[in-house]
Amino acid sequence: MFNPIVPSVAVIGGKSSGKTAAVEVIVQALKKRKLTSMTVKHVSQSDFSVDKKGTDTWRHWKAGAEIVSTVSNLEKAIMVRDGRDLNFNDFNIWTKNVDVTVFEGFSYSLLREEKVGKVICLRDKSEKDNYLVDLKGTLIALCSFRVLEKDTLRLGIDDNILAERVFEFCKTI
Repeated sequence: MFNPIVPSVAVIGGKSSGKTAAVEVIVQALKKRKLTSMTVKHVSQSDFSVDKKGTDTWRHWKAGAEIVSTVSNLEKAIMVRDGRDLNFNDFNIWTKNVDVTVFEGFSYSLLREEKVGKVICLRDKSEKDNYLVDLKGTLIALCSFRVLEKDTLRLGIDDNILAERVFEFCKTI
């Protein structure tokens, strides 16, 4: 069970369903309201790394460092070697400096987490029931790039409604 220490929103959906567009809307809306956010993106590609082969940090990692950090005048990044199964509570260590955590992906893992608000992005209306059957907790919105049903927000058109619903969810936590 995930026990987030700040309001957490999961943007869930299949490939090319609008998840990233929805995350952008949410993060920009939070920033406008002077709230800070952390995003956590699930990458399903096996052997994915944010680092590039041959860089100094890649060499540190390959040598066996448990934690590799980079620091520049623009950003700080930390890579943590961790072979354990995913535990969403591990993200709480980073949330002490933010107001809201926004997850992208993790579809079925976070769909069942009661304390996480859900924004479900649909490619077509046939996907709706597949998500709603396992939904636990708060459904903030159904979204799509296409016109599906009157209860589905259109990404790029109903962005203000999506932002307001996320903000209202965050106020309840």
